[in-house]
Amino acid sequence: MKLKKILPLLLAAALGLGASACGFKKVATKASAQIFYDATPAIDREDDVELAEQSSLGFLKMLEGFYMQNPKDKQVLLLLTKAYSAYAFGFTENEILANKGGNQADYARAMARAKRFYTRARDYGIQLLSLKPAFAKAQEGTLEEFQKSLKKFGPGDLEELFWAGFAWGNYVNFNKDSTDAVAEVPRIEAIFNRILELDETYYFGGPHLFFGAFYGSRPKLLGGDPEKSKMHFDKAIEITQGKALMGPVNKALYYAVQVQDAALYTNLLGEVVAADAAALPEQRLSNELAKRRAKILLDKKSLFFTQANSGKSKRKK
Repeated sequence: MKLKKILPLLLAAALGLGASACGFKKVATKASAQIFYDATPAIDREDDVELAEQSSLGFLKMLEGFYMQNPKDKQVLLLLTKAYSAYAFGFTENEILANKGGNQADYARAMARAKRFYTRARDYGIQLLSLKPAFAKAQEGTLEEFQKSLKKFGPGDLEELFWAGFAWGNYVNFNKDSTDAVAEVPRIEAIFNRILELDETYYFGGPHLFFGAFYGSRPKLLGGDPEKSKMHFDKAIEITQGKALMGPVNKALYYAVQVQDAALYTNLLGEVVAADAAALPEQRLSNELAKRRAKILLDKKSLFFTQANSGKSKRKK
């Protein structure tokens, strides 16, 4: 056979092998992502915080390898969104609080790291939600169009909505100096309103925890509302019967600080420190982190209250 006839055949064979290899990688990535997804409850149930932290970092880099092979895989995008935001919230934010008012270099480093991780999580989260064409299109549209696109997400999409919204909200929280980031707040609020419509109990009252912090972390002139903050935190705590400990920790940090009720702050955090982290096994790691955060916040109490309010209780628990 002449060379000019052989070359096209070799090229076709090579392309076929390449396509097969590419297809195999996607199948392998999807299977591996499913295994990782099925394994996440083991991390949530971990009682050794240091072990969980070390494992999470390796988990993140493995997931990014999967993403490089298949950047539109829904499971991979979900895992990356959740893993980056959960790591930043649980581990890095505890480090930030521990260094608040202390070692400024360590504080700045932890702040920068949280900002990077939440940025990655937010980007993966938007890619995840954009797998629905209506959402992708609405990204460039008006707020009304964005809200309308969220109706395409139903009960089966709660996990994607929640973690994308969680990542996005924390991204904005760490980029308050950016007018572009702050302008995204109404869209994040719309996501959590949709989650409330679908299931207010989702992820241990997660949407109520969001709105508790949302209304409690800003002054009234910028949309803050202490009563709404308290109502949402109390609802989240009720949903879990007080067994998910991040609820009372966040109520102390956002509501009690906003109304300058130092006694409530101390009582809430003291109850968390004394609580049984194993009372909610599926949130064991979160509860262990909450107990550590409560201890840190008790130590840092003077940073959040004026001297005049340091021992006063203004409102009912």
